[in-house]
Amino acid sequence: MFVPVSCTNCGQPFQVPDAALGQLAPCPWCQAVVTALPVSAPLQPNANTTAPLTLDDEPPARPVTKSPAPPAAGKTLTRATVLIGFLVVVVVMGVTLLVRGYGGGRMSADGWTEFTPADGSFTVALPGAPAEEDVGANPDGSVTGGKRYSVRGWYSKTRAWVAYTDLTPALAQKLPSDKDRVVTAGVLRVERDREVTRLNGTVTKEAEMRFGSAWGVELHMDTPTGNVVERLILAGDGPRPRLYVYGVEGKNLTPTSPPCTKLFKSFRVNE
Repeated sequence: MFVPVSCTNCGQPFQVPDAALGQLAPCPWCQAVVTALPVSAPLQPNANTTAPLTLDDEPPARPVTKSPAPPAAGKTLTRATVLIGFLVVVVVMGVTLLVRGYGGGRMSADGWTEFTPADGSFTVALPGAPAEEDVGANPDGSVTGGKRYSVRGWYSKTRAWVAYTDLTPALAQKLPSDKDRVVTAGVLRVERDREVTRLNGTVTKEAEMRFGSAWGVELHMDTPTGNVVERLILAGDGPRPRLYVYGVEGKNLTPTSPPCTKLFKSFRVNE
């Protein structure tokens, strides 16, 4: 049988067995060890007081307020690391492609525009706005000089150009009677050698060709920066007897490469 007692430290009531009366007992409320002395009246239930504990009971557990769980730092760090790693890979791949493509000689046949010089003598498609430079007379004096219009690709390391030099009146008079093309071949040979020197190239192929009523040659060259496909046309007819030179330079170029086809098919002499 249990007997109600009162804590002499905190004043809270609790119960102890009959045998524990007058003995030391721990208070379940304040944990103080006090003498278990009986109270004068039975304990009255209190709606605001929790039922008293016995020595065999556990003290009431204090309510624990749970704080919101912090964000998973490991997951956040992992996602950030993955994102950074992905961005690094993309940047590295982009830089690698740019570096590998630099000087690769790739010239697209798209985006070319027609070009006609101020005198209206010819029209040709070029891959951009050309730079103009003077061309002097050739060594044997058969041409008196003219202009060259060039477009350079700084990234692809490619070039496309068209040039003309005016024929001397004496040469222009000889061409109509040059049935065996002896004079024509001599002039083209001199201009070929001048182009080889200008481009620092080595001729790998040379073939005679016709351009309307005019004769010319198509040259294939190897140069330190790639391959050259170029045409030299000796046009003695019309109001402007001229020698025209136009071509393309870049790595892995062939006569059937799109830039060559674009340039050669677009070139025409205007009457």
